[in-house]
Amino acid sequence: MTEPVAVRKRRGCLFFGCLGGTVCLVIILVAFLLGLYQLKKMLTFYTDPQPMALPTVKMSQADIDTLKQRVESFQDAVRTGRPTEPLTVTSDEINAYIQNDPNLAGVKGKVYVTIEGDRVKSQVSLPLDDLGFRVFHGRYLNGVGIFALNLQRGNLVVTAESLVVKGKPLPAVYMDKFKSQNLADAFNKNPRVSVALSHLQEIRVADGKLTLVPKLEQ
Repeated sequence: MTEPVAVRKRRGCLFFGCLGGTVCLVIILVAFLLGLYQLKKMLTFYTDPQPMALPTVKMSQADIDTLKQRVESFQDAVRTGRPTEPLTVTSDEINAYIQNDPNLAGVKGKVYVTIEGDRVKSQVSLPLDDLGFRVFHGRYLNGVGIFALNLQRGNLVVTAESLVVKGKPLPAVYMDKFKSQNLADAFNKNPRVSVALSHLQEIRVADGKLTLVPKLEQ
């Protein structure tokens, strides 16, 4: 009986990590790279030999502890079906969570999220060695993307509005493809993410904040 409880706790971290728009945006840009893999001649045009320095957030330990308590309380409530208020986080809180949660160590220093109005802006500096393709050895994807993010019929929907890589806008022939696709499809097919999303009524990005709205009835 103890093993299922442990599994639920691990899901809690995935819950916030994905819905907070951090890991999700990394995977989006990895998918972009897999497209470029078919066009090796564009390697040096879109990648760099050095990582890009990303901003960091300075937050007191007391504020970090309060943030973690808010997130954990929300996770526990929606997981167990208890009534709870929506969870609203700012850009600084998302980035502080990435910097301080051991479960998000894989994206620490690689992603910086800014919420501008009702859009999510993500700066990324990804070591392409992580992809496992020799052609990308020692190269980095340094870029900025603007995305719209919401929840539709229980599925996370992320659409790209612009992508700038190595200071260059993605050509229209590629950008048009990204704009027409839900870049979170792979997440929606993951059973663990699907369980997390099933607890939510809405994911709202507005006024520079991300809000996770739980279902009224679990």
